[in-house]
Parts: sequence; structure tokens; C-alpha cells
Amino acid sequence: MIGMSDDFTTTRYGEILAAAKLKYRFATFADCGGEGCVALWRHDIDFSPHRALALARMEADAGVVATYFVQPSARFYNVFEPEIAAIIREIGRLGHDIGLHFETETVGHSQELDHERRLVFQAGVLEHLAEKPVNAFSLHNPTTMVGISFDELQHGGLVNASHPKWREEFSYCSDSNGIWRFRSLDAMVADAQITRLYALTHPEWWQAEPMPPRLRLQRCIDGRKAWLENYYDALLATNERPNIGRKEL
Repeated sequence: MIGMSDDFTTTRYGEILAAAKLKYRFATFADCGGEGCVALWRHDIDFSPHRALALARMEADAGVVATYFVQPSARFYNVFEPEIAAIIREIGRLGHDIGLHFETETVGHSQELDHERRLVFQAGVLEHLAEKPVNAFSLHNPTTMVGISFDELQHGGLVNASHPKWREEFSYCSDSNGIWRFRSLDAMVADAQITRLYALTHPEWWQAEPMPPRLRLQRCIDGRKAWLENYYDALLATNERPNIGRKEL
């Protein structure tokens, strides 16, 4: 049953998703008009494309659509790795939209025109990797932006998912940093008065077991570390090269 607001498990996510499907029409940022109850279901992939794929599969099984915002400048994953690019493509092939999660820190303090040019460039790269159109972008850590403004509803032909319009026209919730910053998603889905919902989630927080946010992040970091170690060891073994200093298990 929907009730606990701090249970960020995949089981809980499935329950919330099922309740939301009964109430809302799930829409993308390019198709959120019309009458009736509408839900914008947004995921910002900050740390773990693997967790994003897990949620994308759950949503596809439920017959709903979400928008997954991918960060080309992410510190925790590399979109150019074949394995990560394949995950992004699979999320798109499941029927979900792919958006650009834009990191302004990498832009610097040049003119705003340069910001928009870089935005368009990154969206083009992501389109190539995802093998489907990228129609929207969201800002990574917008509260830390200094001297940079993305205050239009569209920039470079991309819908600005971080524009205030969405929070003015929709009831908004976010699980940033592994906690509900406003009301919890389950409470908002259960609220009969909320007919237009804008839900922002980050896939890394939704895992099999309940745990503090820092430990959820640690699992992503440890998983990345283990994959890299195994990749390197397997590469040397396949090519019959010495692996000096490898710890034998």
C-alpha cells in the first residue's frame, strides 16, 4: 500500500507506478497537453545508467512512458563506453524519451550564445549515441549556476524541462539527494486534488533494499569499480598478457 515516503525500493517504486498509471496519462515534454490527469515522469541519470535501465524496464512493463535525461559530462559514467551507450539505446527502444542532462559547470563563463551552442552540440552527440531524437534538456544542479541563464522555454530547439513554467502548471516533487524535497511522490499520487503531476526521480536512489542515500550512492561507486577491475583483468587474460600485481582471490 502507498504510505511510507522514505521507502526508496524498487518494490515500492512498482507500487507507486501502478497507482499513478490508474490515475494519470503519462506524457513527454513534447506531448503534455490535452485534458484529464497528466503526469510528466522525469529521470535525471546522475550516477547509474544501470539503475535507470532497471526502472525503464519496469515502466515499459507497466505500459507507461518516461523521459530519461542523460549527462554526457557525468563524472560517474561515460556515455561513450559501448556498454553505457547500449544501455541508453535500450532505454530508448523501450519507448522512453531520451533528453539531455546539461552540466553548466563544464561550460565556464563565456557568452550565453556559447552556452547554447554547447547545449546543441551535446544534444547532437546524445542523439547519435541514443539513435533517436533528443527534444528536451534539464539542468544539472541549477541552483549552483552563477552568471548563466537558461530562462527561455526553449533553447537551441530543445524544450527546457527546468523552466519555471512546468512547476507553475504542474504539482512538482523531487527525490534529489535521496530524500523527498517537497511532498513524497506516493502522497502526491494519492492526492485526488493533484491532476497534473511533474515527478523528478533519480534512478540510483531506487534499489532493491532500503538504505541511507550515501550507501545507495556507494553501491553505484562500488559496482563501477568492480566492473572496471574485471574489465581490465579480462582484457589482459584474453590477450595472454601478464597481470602483475593482481590480487588472487
